[in-house]
Amino acid sequence: MFHFVKILFLLFFMVLELHAKDYYTIDNAILQKAQKEYGKEAKERLVALVKLLNELSPKSEQEKLEAINDFFNRVSFETDMQVWHKKDYWATREEFLDKDAGDCEDYVIAKYFSLLQLRFSEESMFLTYVKAIKYRQSHMVLTYFPKKNAPPLVLDNIVHKILPSTERNDLRPVFSFNGEKIFMAKQRGLGREIPRGKVNLQKWTNLILKIKREER
Repeated sequence: MFHFVKILFLLFFMVLELHAKDYYTIDNAILQKAQKEYGKEAKERLVALVKLLNELSPKSEQEKLEAINDFFNRVSFETDMQVWHKKDYWATREEFLDKDAGDCEDYVIAKYFSLLQLRFSEESMFLTYVKAIKYRQSHMVLTYFPKKNAPPLVLDNIVHKILPSTERNDLRPVFSFNGEKIFMAKQRGLGREIPRGKVNLQKWTNLILKIKREER
């Protein structure tokens, strides 16, 4: 339904081709808006992300994964009710950094779109709902498949070290999705594909529409 590889202008970031190297920039109006509404620190967080994307452009896949995971895991965990005064709110990456707080979905969304910008393929990454056994609650992580049939790597805001899913016995997979497909999830990877109408992804659809409005 959505071809998110084409969405490389989230937060009004632009990718500029110069001497075969990518440079990421952000519109000054966005920075000024962040500073006016959320303070100088919010502006500095956006600038820090742009700087990190530039630094990571020539780096290895593993270095990119670890740096993006670490960068967003520094943001404070708070519930949607605490941050947005709503029961369930999916923030854009800009909103997440503006507030410097969010819940598990917000960490995953920010990591997902940042890695897309760093040219990880959409087909290799999934937003994955799991059951966090220790906490007895639903949770979301980002899963990345370095190889199609290999166990995915798990990027998580609870356990910060990136580990294969087979080493995360504290998580019980439920289902995974990205812009194109939805699957039942297994400890070793993807299970059977689920028809889109069988799972309610309205929050995801609303998020993409919000991102597209911000790009105009």
